[in-house]
This record gives sequence, C-alpha cells and structure tokens, in this order.
Amino acid sequence: MKVRRLIGLFIAIVFVLTTVVAFAAGDSYVVIKDKKGVCKVIKAKEKTPSTIAGPFKTKEEAKKAKGKECPKTSSKPSKPTTSPKSSY
Repeated sequence: MKVRRLIGLFIAIVFVLTTVVAFAAGDSYVVIKDKKGVCKVIKAKEKTPSTIAGPFKTKEEAKKAKGKECPKTSSKPSKPTTSPKSSY
C-alpha cells in the first residue's frame, strides 16, 4: 500500500513540475519579414526562418527593434525628373 502511494506521489510531483516549467517558459516575440517585405511582430515559441530580430520578452521591445530593423520608407515611388519639352 505504501509503495502505491509513493508511486502516485512521485507521478503527481513530476506532473506539477512539468506544468510549472511549461508555464514559466512564457511567450517570446520576434520580428519577421514576409515574402512581400513587410515586417511584423509575432509571438513565437522558437525562432522562425524569416526572423530578423529577437526573441524579446515583451511586445514593446519587439516593436522598438522593428523600428530599427525595418525603417519605414515612402510608399509612393518618386517620379523621375524630366526636362520640359520646348515647343518651338
């Protein structure tokens, strides 16, 4: 009877410890760049192939890194300058 209790207690302790470790790992945030060149902050448990910065503990840290790694550029292409045509 004592052996069964010890085995049950051991299994319960192992179960509790594994769940605590799983929750303690927490979430991490990474900055990725997709195929279109758009940078995003996502929650990830491991590093993804398209990661350009991270992992970060908070989303705010990841957003700061996104600003450094992926600066915004003008979305409109600049028009080429051409000389005006003269009408002689």
